[in-house]
This record gives sequence, structure tokens and C-alpha cells, in this order.
Amino acid sequence: MANDGSGLHGDWGSTRFWLAIGVTVISVIAVAILAGFIIHNSKDKADAAASAQNVLSSVLPLLGTWVGTILAYYFSKENFEAATKSVTELARQLTPQEKLRSALAKDKMIPRSQMYFKLLPADKLTLVDILRDLEQAKKGNRIPILADKGEATYILHRSIIDKFLADSARSGTSASEIAALTVADLLRNAKLETIARSFDTIKSDSTLADAMEAMNKVSDCQDVFVTQTGKKDDPVQGWITNVIIQDNAKV
Repeated sequence: MANDGSGLHGDWGSTRFWLAIGVTVISVIAVAILAGFIIHNSKDKADAAASAQNVLSSVLPLLGTWVGTILAYYFSKENFEAATKSVTELARQLTPQEKLRSALAKDKMIPRSQMYFKLLPADKLTLVDILRDLEQAKKGNRIPILADKGEATYILHRSIIDKFLADSARSGTSASEIAALTVADLLRNAKLETIARSFDTIKSDSTLADAMEAMNKVSDCQDVFVTQTGKKDDPVQGWITNVIIQDNAKV
């Protein structure tokens, strides 16, 4: 069998290997000499048998300790590697759903302090300004719209805003009028208003599996907000996107 560089053969050239062998051999020889010397000096005495028995009682446990130490030294590495391999294989067997169940939403969410969001009223939020601020903030392509108390009201994707502005331009709306369009104007489109409400909320102690389940219950939903009780009228504590769930579901 080819030597793979592991275990005993791989240690032949190491100082640790020869130190272990040297200490063991020298110790065994020294103990044997000592035992022979004691027995030899006791052979003409009446208690020779008792002396020999005492020597054996002392020497055998010592030899056993040395043998156990050497065996433990050479097999501990293999045992550790085998245990590590088993744990690694077990981790690989976890399904994406199991990984999501083990991840708390509050540990994976985007905290409110790090969110790019806007506050109502919608008629004061100019779409062009929102896009400009979003680019400057470099916070992705989604804009949560929160009410005065911090509760989630809408979630606007940049693609929705871009499409609305493009459709407005194609319909003959002037450049100055497009620059003045607000979130309220966008929400007058029933279809876009429905899309903007495509989000859900979960409790702060929920898992990413709960977030995915909530997301699946809402048509076209890609966002879930974390609140203290899971109710939509509670202030937002954090934000879970479909991208966060996908990244944490990888095995």
C-alpha cells in the first residue's frame, strides 16, 4: 500500500517520533535492569519471592502506562481526524430547510439602523429624489416606506420606479412633470400598489425558516420585516430579503 504521508509512516522523520521511541526504549531497559538488580540482590534472602512479587507489582503497571501513552499518542490523531470527518459529513447532510430553522432572523436581518428607507407621507416623496438618494447610499435596489411610528407600509423595488417613470415618459409626460412625480402618484396604479404591499412581518424570535414561510404566503413577496410581536402595525426592527434567505440556505 502506498504511503500517504499520514499516521506512523508520516512521523518517521520527525523529532517527536524519535523522542517518543527513545524515551520508551530507555525507560523499559532501565526498569528491566532495576528489576533484575533487585531480584538478584534478593535471591539469597528468605524474602526473595516477596521481593520479586513487589518488583513485578511495581514494574508491570509502569510498563502498562508507557504502552498506553504510546498507543494514545499514535492513535489520537487518527481518532481526531475520523471524528472531524464525521462531523463534516453530518453538516453536509443538513438540508437547506434545516439550516434556515437553525438561523434566527434577528441575527441575520438588516437592522433598522442600517436600512435605507423613507417615511410617509407618500405625496412628499419624489421618485427622482428617492432614486438619487438610493444611489448615493449604495444600499441595493429596494426602498422600504415606513409610517411615522416606524411600521412598514410599502416596499418599492427600483425596477418598479424605473418602469413607472419610463411609462410616464412614453405617455407624453414632460420632463418637469416626471421630476415632480411622487410615491403617491405611483401608488395610484392599482397593480403597482399591490406589488408595493407584497411583504409580510415576523416576530423578533422567529427563524429564517419562518421568514421564508411568511414570504411564500404572499404573492410576489421578496421581503419580510421583523417586529417585536410580528404584527404589521409594530415598528420595524429589521429587514429580511429573499437574498438573505438564499445565502443562508446554501449547504
